[in-house]
Amino acid sequence: MKHILYLPSWFPSRRDPYPGDFIKRHAEAASLYNRIIIFYTTIDETIEEPELVEEKINENLFVYIYYYPSVKNILSPVINGIKRFSALRKIYNKVFTDSSPALVHVHVAYPAGLFALYLKKRKGLEYIISEHDGIYMPDYDNHHIPGNFEKKMVPVIYKNAKKIHAVSKSLSKALIDLKLAITNPIIIPNVVNGKIFKYREKKKRGTFIYIHISSMTNQKNPEGMLEAISLVKKKRNDFILKIVGPVKEKFKKMAKDLLLDEQVIFMGEIPYSEVAKEITNSDAMVHFTRYETFGCVIAESLCCGVPVIASELDVTKELITDGVNGLLVAENNINDLADKILYFMESGFQINSKQIAEENQQKFNYGVVGKMFDDLYGSVTG
Repeated sequence: MKHILYLPSWFPSRRDPYPGDFIKRHAEAASLYNRIIIFYTTIDETIEEPELVEEKINENLFVYIYYYPSVKNILSPVINGIKRFSALRKIYNKVFTDSSPALVHVHVAYPAGLFALYLKKRKGLEYIISEHDGIYMPDYDNHHIPGNFEKKMVPVIYKNAKKIHAVSKSLSKALIDLKLAITNPIIIPNVVNGKIFKYREKKKRGTFIYIHISSMTNQKNPEGMLEAISLVKKKRNDFILKIVGPVKEKFKKMAKDLLLDEQVIFMGEIPYSEVAKEITNSDAMVHFTRYETFGCVIAESLCCGVPVIASELDVTKELITDGVNGLLVAENNINDLADKILYFMESGFQINSKQIAEENQQKFNYGVVGKMFDDLYGSVTG
């Protein structure tokens, strides 16, 4: 059994359980075939002294999270970067006293790839990159603007990687187009927890229930979705839209101004298991996204046998076949989204929910994805 060192740039922590939760699921899948050791560092504004927290997830999955207090001044990016690097080196020396990992696995090239680069140069350890970051997608909205150091180092990190993995064909193409990847990256999808995201029969009811799950950022286009819902309401009102994610006052105000108080329910952030229940209790998911690298919530919905009404992007078309397991909407077209939501209700749109759920469970389960990673690791380590 190979020992693989995971270096994620994003990972769930006690400060925020959501960033990189899909990376944690990748680690859980990989741990079915290999021993995975995760090193992660993050700021905790509530502490005054650094703290290392160790956790054993299962027999083959170990997590080390180093929390350090924030520094707020003009040099904070540099200081935090030094702290992060120093912490990773200390954890490495603590964990690998008499041995070395067979391979280093970076998730999201920057900044975690900096330490992988150090390990390669100083200790001769090879590393691979799994990319998830939307920053490389053509329609990226500049949510994060990289500084000069990041711009300089990202190509270096990629150049020194033994192999590159992307979670979708669309992200793979973007990396090729940017010349970060020389050859086509390996495609391994994200994981869906089939124990909770699974098909359940629904009771018939008179009201249609739509669900939207997101971080409610510009990427997910919540304004456009609410405007489309207001157009739908002008023609019929026998539906509700449940929004799962951070409750932002500007969207509550927008819904109120659009007279959607009875149609839109802001549920806030709820436990992962409750998300699955809400999806299975819905008639369709609405995902009016501007760009994605994969679309985890789409895959989760399909694993429940629930159709998805989503923007027609290359990446969403990897998961959705129009008219078969969902409906595709012209990109950023509010009127078309309203039309497709109406069509869904008025046509009595149906899919073979049980079959769709089973097919997607086969594609995105832990065992299948874990074996893909095991094969990837073996192709590097021999």
